[in-house]
Amino acid sequence: MDEPLFAEIVEALSVDDIDVCVGAAERLHRESTTEDVPRLLQLLKEDDFFVREAAAWPLVEISGPSVLRELLTAYQRGFDDGHDNDGFTAALLELPSLDPEATMTVATHLAQTTDEPMKGHAQWLLTFCEGFSHST
Repeated sequence: MDEPLFAEIVEALSVDDIDVCVGAAERLHRESTTEDVPRLLQLLKEDDFFVREAAAWPLVEISGPSVLRELLTAYQRGFDDGHDNDGFTAALLELPSLDPEATMTVATHLAQTTDEPMKGHAQWLLTFCEGFSHST
């Protein structure tokens, strides 16, 4: 999407009206394209947990496990900030259903090469990869 539209949606993610925020998150999810991936990755670094969570959904669907490290870093930041991360967890759980083999490969690599807490998050995600691959 073009830069002004992207900026408008991102600005709406941080207003005080919950309906506007939710609508903006839905638009970001629906309208993001591969060209938006660099900007979505930047949103994962934002202070606002809702903005990070909103960016996770399109990233999962567009980039899949190729951005798992960045997703798990933002995911942990939510926990560090005291959030339950329910929406972010749901986004991450889409990865095994969209691409179980690639998710398993990337999550296995992260589980073997990173320290806690990323290691633990990768191991957690692997349990869903294994469960999904056994059901297919």
